[in-house]
Amino acid sequence: MLSFDMHIIYLILYCFIIKCVLCDYKNASKMAEYCSHPDCSLKNQHTMCIAANKQSPRLYASGMTTWMRYQILLLHNRHRDNIAMGLEAGQPPATNMRKMYWDYELEEMAEVWARQCQKRHDECRNTIRFNVLQNMDVRPVVSRVTEAQLLADVVGAWFSGSRALPPEHVWSFQLSNCSAPGGCNAHWYSAAAWASTWRLGCSQALCTAKKRSCALFRKKRTLQNSDDEPANVTRTTKRENILRRTKYMTTATHPRFEDFATTEKLNNKESPLHRGILDFENKKKRAEPKIIAFTFCNYGPAGNIDGFPIYDAGTTCTNCPEGTQCGDRTHRALCSVAGDPDITRPKTKK
Repeated sequence: MLSFDMHIIYLILYCFIIKCVLCDYKNASKMAEYCSHPDCSLKNQHTMCIAANKQSPRLYASGMTTWMRYQILLLHNRHRDNIAMGLEAGQPPATNMRKMYWDYELEEMAEVWARQCQKRHDECRNTIRFNVLQNMDVRPVVSRVTEAQLLADVVGAWFSGSRALPPEHVWSFQLSNCSAPGGCNAHWYSAAAWASTWRLGCSQALCTAKKRSCALFRKKRTLQNSDDEPANVTRTTKRENILRRTKYMTTATHPRFEDFATTEKLNNKESPLHRGILDFENKKKRAEPKIIAFTFCNYGPAGNIDGFPIYDAGTTCTNCPEGTQCGDRTHRALCSVAGDPDITRPKTKK
C-alpha cells in the first residue's frame, strides 16, 4: 500500500497535470480566436497567429520590465497632460483628454511583433474589444545613453509630430500621404494624442545589425594584393582572430614593441607594428555588435479616424467622458476613470 506522503505527492502531480492541460486548452482557444479574427482580411493574418512562435535570428533581448512599463506610460500621460493644458506649441488645449492605462494584451502583441526585428508595422493587430493603432521607432543604441533617455527620446519623437500637424486637423483629422515631407510623424502624434484612446501596451526588442551578404564578403576577401593587409590573413572566428593577433604581436620573427617606440616608426604605415595596431582596432570594432532598439506601442481604442476630431478643443476638463473625471494628482488635465488610486480623494469631515 502507498503511504500517506505518496498519496499527497500523486495528488499534487495530478492537479499539476490538470492545470497544464487546462492552460494549453485555454491558450489554443485564444490562438484560434486570433487566427480567425474577423477584422483580418486574410486567415491567420493576425500578429498573434502568424508570429507568435517566431523570432528573428538577430534578436538579442526583448521584453518590458515593471519600471519600463511605468516609465513609458508616464511619458505618454505627461505629453497628453501638456496637450490638454495647451502647452503643446501650435495646438489648442483639450476638454476631453483621457488618461492612459496599461494593457497587457496590447503589450503581448507588441512583444511578439518586436521580436521579429522588422522596421515595419504588422498587418492585423485588433482585439475583440477594440481596434488598435501602432507607433514604431527604430534607432541604434548609443553608448552612455540610459534606458530612461532612450524611452524619452522614443516617445518624444512621436509627440514631436505635432509640429507637422496643421492645427485645423485637430477639429477634423485628415489622413495624409506618408511620403510627403514630414513622413508619418503627424500620424504617430495623433495616434498617441487621440483623446478617446486610453489603453496602451508597448514592448522593445534589441537586435543586432544586419550582417553583410555573402557576396560582399567573398568580394572583399578577393582583394588579397592590398598593401594594407597581407594575402594570408583570413577572417574567421573571434577566438581565432584573437589567437592570430596575439601570435603576430609576440612572435620572435617580428620586431619587438621597443624597436618601434619612436613616433617616426609608429607613423610608418609599412611597419609591422602599425599594421598590427590597425588590425587590432579594426577587429575590435568588428567584434562589438551594433545593437538596434525596435520599440512598438499599441493604442486602443484606435484613433486616426478620417474626419473625426483628435480631441475637443476648449477649456481643460470641461467635457470628460462619462465615468471619468479630472483630479489625478500628477496629471491634473487628464480625465481619469472612476476608482483611479491617483485621484485625490476629498477629505471627510469629522
